[in-house]
Amino acid sequence: MQLALLTPVATTLPPGGGSAMKWYFQILALVCCFVKISKAAKIVVVPPIMFESHLYIFKTLAKALHEDGHEMVFAVSEGREIPSSDYFRLLRYPGIFNSTTADDFLQSKMRNIFSGRLTALELFDILEHYSKNCDIMVGSQNFIAHLKEEKFDLLLVDPNEMCGFVIAHLLGVKYAVFSTGLWYPAEVGAPTPLAYVPEFNSLLTDNMNLFQRIANIAVYLVSRFGVNFLFLPKYERIMLKYKIEPESSMYDLIQGSSLWMLCTDVALEFPRPTLPNVVYVGGILTKPASLLPEG
Repeated sequence: MQLALLTPVATTLPPGGGSAMKWYFQILALVCCFVKISKAAKIVVVPPIMFESHLYIFKTLAKALHEDGHEMVFAVSEGREIPSSDYFRLLRYPGIFNSTTADDFLQSKMRNIFSGRLTALELFDILEHYSKNCDIMVGSQNFIAHLKEEKFDLLLVDPNEMCGFVIAHLLGVKYAVFSTGLWYPAEVGAPTPLAYVPEFNSLLTDNMNLFQRIANIAVYLVSRFGVNFLFLPKYERIMLKYKIEPESSMYDLIQGSSLWMLCTDVALEFPRPTLPNVVYVGGILTKPASLLPEG
């Protein structure tokens, strides 16, 4: 099947309920263009080990891609309960969670975070579990062997699961990022105008006075320190542990993504400049409005 390059002309939803979602699926043809093929693509997704809402979005994408003749494979842990589907198949690996333990763990963390107790420590513990799971995933010889046998054309990375970058590098395949949240980091070279764009967890708005801007800068520096010196090195140690060649830093792998798709809309974000390889694809899950009941 010949893949056409379809370029979006707007970042807001076009009129028409059913066509709106279909229009946004066309943006995925951009992804397939990076694999430089003229046939159906085989695409692997490494979804997060928790957050079922992220998996639901990838299921929606899998249906659209399947209708265009492409093959989707989800790499998920053993014990994760996912109903079989005609639109994708599963490739299992031994992970640290099953569906029950992942949900229990996440619910306990969310209760603490939303109550304001030790938010930074809770987030760090979640990221710690991600890296532990990645160690097991990369260290599973059978799983990696199956991945290599598949000969994938493209890997879709959810940036909440940073191990996707490691797996893509290990397989030597092109990769694109589909961010189902707000993760658009300075590590990719994204402009960060701290004077009017509040950092995540800063509890600030885009209307800041001098002291609030200083506080926003402080939050930014702390988060950058945590990402670059505490979080990313965990994955670099995994690559060293399993002697993944050629040697590369996580910083370089993140910057090496061909395309960033942000599942949000400019109308919902603080105004900020973006990079040429960033596309807003908010509206993936939109559906035609239902008629209101009479009476």
